[in-house]
Amino acid sequence: MLKGVLLVAVLVFSISAGASEIPGAPVYVFTSAPRYDPAAWTEGRDRFPSGASLVLVAGRARRALAPDLAASADAAVSFDGMRILFAAKRTPSNHWAIFETTVTPGPVRQITSGDFDCIRPLYLPDGGVAYTRVSAGASDVEVVPLDGGQPARLTFAPGRYLTSDVLRDGRILFETAGEIFTVYPDGTGVESLRCDHGPIRSAARQLSSGDVIFSVAGRLARFTSARAEQLDDVPQPDLQAAGPVAEFSAGTWIVPLKRKPAGTVGLFLWTLSSRQVLELEAPAGSNAVEPAVIAARPAPRQFPSALVPTRATGNLLCLNVHTAKTPLPTDVSTVRVYSQDSASQAVLLGQAPVERDGSFYVEVPADRPLRIELLDASGSTARAEHGWFWMRPSEQRVCVGCHAGPQRAPENKVPEILLRTTKPEKLLGLKP
Repeated sequence: MLKGVLLVAVLVFSISAGASEIPGAPVYVFTSAPRYDPAAWTEGRDRFPSGASLVLVAGRARRALAPDLAASADAAVSFDGMRILFAAKRTPSNHWAIFETTVTPGPVRQITSGDFDCIRPLYLPDGGVAYTRVSAGASDVEVVPLDGGQPARLTFAPGRYLTSDVLRDGRILFETAGEIFTVYPDGTGVESLRCDHGPIRSAARQLSSGDVIFSVAGRLARFTSARAEQLDDVPQPDLQAAGPVAEFSAGTWIVPLKRKPAGTVGLFLWTLSSRQVLELEAPAGSNAVEPAVIAARPAPRQFPSALVPTRATGNLLCLNVHTAKTPLPTDVSTVRVYSQDSASQAVLLGQAPVERDGSFYVEVPADRPLRIELLDASGSTARAEHGWFWMRPSEQRVCVGCHAGPQRAPENKVPEILLRTTKPEKLLGLKP
């Protein structure tokens, strides 16, 4: 009962207007759109089917960020607070592409082009840009140098991916299949941010505290480094959350909230300590979403890639399959690895022994979908992945266990597979 009383307490809030009159009010940019469907990307549809435009707000002053473009959205501010990346269309019939401009009125330059949509750009600390490329039946995360160059693909498994943020440690945060994942800027180390799967999570952003705030069924929740599961202790405004938040200062966020009874989305300044909500944007008959505060902030760490592009495989070492969220049979003896053929059908690459301590070491193809299955001594499936992951050329990856979760650390010992051999079993496709 006490838990219910506390929940009611955090829903108490006050609404005021005129946040721009408050000293130190945020300078920000947001997307204004007649129609907004935040989940449309999961089905390959446009989130802004009736167009959109970016608006920059500084106190009482406001202006269109890219007035000469037919549509604009998805603003991301540079680490020095001087430039803005965004997705835009030159004409209504064009595909979405990535553009950049300055915070002060200045020229707009196009970064990507092609017969496909590019959305949700993010600045990388090495000067590159990450974004989502949408193609027929799928979407992938790509990176491209800001000063020009060829795009590089980071995701190699079937599905749809949407870029969300760049973490302070340099990893790219993205969404897929209702879960939040991370990957390094060279495509290595892909993994879910947490392993407590279940609720559909979206609209993730990292705060200056290191916590990641995201939406679950219209409410805000968080991940923090000290805990391995979702925390539902975020104070909630009495309106439904509708998209990623932007941190103005510690404990004060710009939050898109669905207004009642209109059902459109507005922007509100939400102060957690006082439960105070200040209305920032409430355009009649439109939506105000995707806020981004215009301010300098520390750049994330750069990630030094060690990939060797000329190699075609990667090595995967599992320390102990029995280090898992749920118990496995004690007689797990074999690991199988699958990929996909050109028709997206699962194909067996091969199998390798699992040592008595649960360790195995395999070499697998790079830049292809991969899925693992464990067999017991009788040849029956003991555990099988349902999703797909990938390895990059020359990637050396070590897993603590089988879906062990980020809270688990390995034992301080050499796994039996490496005592037996330091050469991985080649699982590169069965011979005819």
